Amino acid sequence: MRSLNYWGCDYANPLISYIAKHYNELQNIDERDRFWLLGRLGSYYWLRWCDSPPSPLAEKARNFLEELPKHQLYCLIQAIGNKSAAKPLGYYSCDYTIPLIKFFHDFYGDLLQNMSEVDQTWLLGMMGDFYYQLHCEGDIPASDTADEVTNNLHQLDRNNCSALIQALTNI
Repeated sequence: MRSLNYWGCDYANPLISYIAKHYNELQNIDERDRFWLLGRLGSYYWLRWCDSPPSPLAEKARNFLEELPKHQLYCLIQAIGNKSAAKPLGYYSCDYTIPLIKFFHDFYGDLLQNMSEVDQTWLLGMMGDFYYQLHCEGDIPASDTADEVTNNLHQLDRNNCSALIQALTNI
C-alpha cells in the first residue's frame, strides 16, 4: 500500500496528518469508513470548487448505479478516480457487457477522457454514498475517526482534497 504523500497529500495539513495517524496511511481504514469518506469528499470537492452542476449524462448514470454488482461498482470507482492515468476501463476490470459500463465507455470514452472534473467529483461522491448505503450496512454509522475527518473537511485545500479522493479510490 502506498503512503498518502504518494497520491499528493501534504502531511503539513492537519487533517491529512490526522488521517495518516489514525488510519495508518489508510492501511487500517475499513470499507465503511472508506466509502463514507469518499462520498463526503467527492461532494465537498464538487460543492467547494466546481462552478457548475453535473451533466445530464452524470445524473443519468447515477440513476442506474443500483444495476451494478458490488465488484463492478468498485471497479468503476477506481477507473473514475484514476481517469487522469489514461488507462481504459478494462484495466480496472470494468465489464463492458454491463449496460452502465458500456454507457460510460460510449459517452465518456474508454479512457474517460470526455468526463469533466465536475462529473468526476460529483459521481465519486454519489458512488461513495451509494456504495456505503448498499454494501456497508449504511444503517451502522461510520467511525468516530470518519466523523472527525468529515467535521474538518474545511481544513483541506483543493489539492489535498483531490489527492485524498484519489488515495481512497486506490486502496
